[in-house]
Amino acid sequence: MIARPHLPRSWPLRLAIIAAFVATGCLAVPAGWAVVKTAQAGKGEADPIAAANAYLLAAFAEYGDGFGVERCLCDSRREDLLEETSRMRGVIKASGRSIKVESSDWKRVDGDGTVSATIKLRFSEVATDGRPIFVVGAGHEWRFKTKQERGIDGGWKVCRIDAPPLCGTHIRC
Repeated sequence: MIARPHLPRSWPLRLAIIAAFVATGCLAVPAGWAVVKTAQAGKGEADPIAAANAYLLAAFAEYGDGFGVERCLCDSRREDLLEETSRMRGVIKASGRSIKVESSDWKRVDGDGTVSATIKLRFSEVATDGRPIFVVGAGHEWRFKTKQERGIDGGWKVCRIDAPPLCGTHIRC
């Protein structure tokens, strides 16, 4: 009979190795999940109408941080469209009113991703006597040129917005 070599049985060492494997697994899963969720957060929408609607909601968000708008925009025109959105937000802020956007009558204009909708702005402010005042503006057609992008952050994204100017059309400036 061959004798097995005598190895010291170190239960604390074995427990430390097991704990290291468990800790590595517990950290790797959330880190992988965070990477996947970060990639999904920048992903475009499933269709052109959803992309245009997501842009409107993000652009008119009262406390928008910019990321919601940025994820909706084509890579090729991102900077121009971010500047346009920033100007639009500046006009809204200068009006001194709280504004919400309402969209209706969404339709595809052509097969290459152009969609249109009737956009109304709903204004609210507080009167001098403390009561709220709500006003709904007239609806105007806005057109959104969208494009389906490829890659990890692909999906439908807005590349151009054809809309009447806010000043004089939706807002008195």
